[in-house]
Amino acid sequence: MGTSMASVSFRRTAQAQWPDVKTKIEEMFQGLDGLVSNLDCEASGYAIVSPYGDMGMFLQELPEKISSLTGDYAVFAVCVDSDFCLTELYHNGVLLEKGCIGELYMDFDEFVDVQSMNVELWKPLLQDSANAEILNQALTGNEVFVEDQLRRISELTGLPIFVDELVYGDA
Repeated sequence: MGTSMASVSFRRTAQAQWPDVKTKIEEMFQGLDGLVSNLDCEASGYAIVSPYGDMGMFLQELPEKISSLTGDYAVFAVCVDSDFCLTELYHNGVLLEKGCIGELYMDFDEFVDVQSMNVELWKPLLQDSANAEILNQALTGNEVFVEDQLRRISELTGLPIFVDELVYGDA
């Protein structure tokens, strides 16, 4: 059985007034069961996660708002049974790309308007620009478990798109 989850990830930016931004973000999902986050940690990258993916439709409403608040990038990701991940990339409140990492099931391709990921749109997120080819492989490759690609993208960008502790709990 594979992993299914949904997440919204974003960075803490220097220009954002973090205490105010953090409060506004927390208010967006306050009181909802089934979501976890690392907003209480001191970090540069944050995520709100639905560990089973059941709150994905709710989370899909957040990245546009969050990227607008931070003035930076936000990523919405829905991992489906470890096989593929539907992904949306936002910058400053604008949807840049809607795509798929991994192999999209035939059942889904008629309902979802997605394409292969465009590495050029993701390069500005890299913590080290020398890792562009590794990012390309993570975005366009086809691993056995798509979460391995998501972990790699998380490491390269500093955006916690897929972090085991948030998805699986403190194991």
